[in-house]
Amino acid sequence: MKKFKWGLSFIAIILAISCSTKEELKEISGTYEFKDVGKHAFVINAEHIEATIRIIGANNGETIVAENVTLERNAEYTAIIGSENFNNLKTTLLNNLVVEYQANSGKLSNNFKNGIIKIDWIGFD
Repeated sequence: MKKFKWGLSFIAIILAISCSTKEELKEISGTYEFKDVGKHAFVINAEHIEATIRIIGANNGETIVAENVTLERNAEYTAIIGSENFNNLKTTLLNNLVVEYQANSGKLSNNFKNGIIKIDWIGFD
């Protein structure tokens, strides 16, 4: 019986050591910035992603800043920069086609300016 307990303890120690020697995760980061009119899809392939999201509506419209936002690994995000020609001036960020953030435009003028979406993110590979 002592040999069995000793053998079981030895196996438990070996398993604990092998589990604690996993490779450490490497921090990675990046920035996405969208200024051109249209739809822009992107995917972030990382774990534990935290981001700061800045959205500015067209013609210096509504500004949204969201900090410490958790993003999902491999989710398809879509940035939509509206256009004066299509009468859709909203600047929108979607997660798998669901609206997450949306900024309204400012007043129309002769010098139309596109909206902007900027995402600074940090995650682990």
